[in-house]
Amino acid sequence: MSASWFEEEDPFSPIRYRYRIEEVLHKRKSQYQEIQVLRSSFFGRILVLDGVVQLTERDEFIYHEMLTHVPMHLHGNPQRVLVVGGGDGGTVREVLRHPKAEAVLAELDPEVVEVAKAYFPRLAESLDSSRLNIFYGDAADFVANATERFDVVLCDLTDPVGPARKLSETPFLESLKKILTPGGVVATQSESLYFHAQHVRQVQENLRSIFSSVGLYGVPVATYAGNWWTFSIASLGALTIDPCRAAVAGVRFYNGKVHSSSFISNEMLDSFVRGDHKDW
Repeated sequence: MSASWFEEEDPFSPIRYRYRIEEVLHKRKSQYQEIQVLRSSFFGRILVLDGVVQLTERDEFIYHEMLTHVPMHLHGNPQRVLVVGGGDGGTVREVLRHPKAEAVLAELDPEVVEVAKAYFPRLAESLDSSRLNIFYGDAADFVANATERFDVVLCDLTDPVGPARKLSETPFLESLKKILTPGGVVATQSESLYFHAQHVRQVQENLRSIFSSVGLYGVPVATYAGNWWTFSIASLGALTIDPCRAAVAGVRFYNGKVHSSSFISNEMLDSFVRGDHKDW
């Protein structure tokens, strides 16, 4: 098949991304969304949901390691972990690198899990683990009806549009607080510091209205809009850690120095919200 171009339009920024594609490996319409798997000679296989790139094989580990291991280490001894979204399996894979951890995956679309197992085996390698239980359905319903408590909740979400929008708003975040153990930690991807600064600020304000400790950290991910991707984190306890403890077997990017240097100050966030960074 001759190479072609896949174009993605970011709903939150004035740009479009184009990927040179060698092959469309899979395309189907599930009950919830259109799912595509593309092949790129540079990025490897690419997962696309409703026309928006979710991950590429080339750099997915950066996103998944940072979403997972920063909050896992801030907790210190996580044993029960809830992953909201993330049916591709990347976040579950990272959670289960912690030998004492067991996980629950709350995923809306079972076909995402099927596609991940078929086309992204390195991502999906832990989706059949005996240390994982999978709930298919609305994550908000799962959390509202949950009777167990979790040490860490990781929200591996799509962009905050459509059904995913409510998962970054205050009512859902309040429901997460109710299922945390004492000292529990919540982390959620919160979009681009460069293009989505107002959304980042809103998520931070929503968390501060609920939790005693709130922080923001980020990492460069080439695949995502603006490249400087953020994660909002909150806890019922203090957000402190000795970086020397931040070692996980099998990771490719995350380590103690990355952990310490990834946090973003309120002043920097405010600068992006105001647009001061345009003069840097």
